[in-house]
Amino acid sequence: MSSIVVANSSPDRAKRIAAALHSGGLFVSCVCTAGAQVIGFAARHYHGGVVVCGMKLRDMPALSLPQMVGAKYDFVFLVGPQFGGTGSPLPPVSLMLPVRRKSLVDTVGMLLNLADATPPAVGREMSGENFDAREAVSRAKGLLIERNGMTERQAHRFIQKKSMDFGRKMAETALIILHS
Repeated sequence: MSSIVVANSSPDRAKRIAAALHSGGLFVSCVCTAGAQVIGFAARHYHGGVVVCGMKLRDMPALSLPQMVGAKYDFVFLVGPQFGGTGSPLPPVSLMLPVRRKSLVDTVGMLLNLADATPPAVGREMSGENFDAREAVSRAKGLLIERNGMTERQAHRFIQKKSMDFGRKMAETALIILHS
């Protein structure tokens, strides 16, 4: 079972984020304020999941975590407006603060769904005679661009990487994103 970890330097903000996810039907396994806590949790729960975190933790910048935690965990970075003005590229999966609860829940749910087995509806939809794989990928990229502020290139690379990670066709991954 995939884990959801919430990490924020402010314990109150971390608890509010966890509560928002919980109200959206998602179970949060761990709430952390430091990167070392996230790394420790990920080492004990090697099955993977999603880490939702602010850009700065008590002991390190959050952008350092993906390399330390490993590929089994996906990251959703909650980015303040001050980060957008620095000229630095945003992390691939990021949500600009203030974030709507629905966007947060949908994004985390999408990442969890990508790790699960392909839903039967995706297989049925792909076998239909009107199915256009390129259109599905294009629509999924559009959703990632709109919801997560990715560039077209980042969205394409995200779909491509997730497809390779789980041994799926890009169209299958796109459909999972669209149905999340």
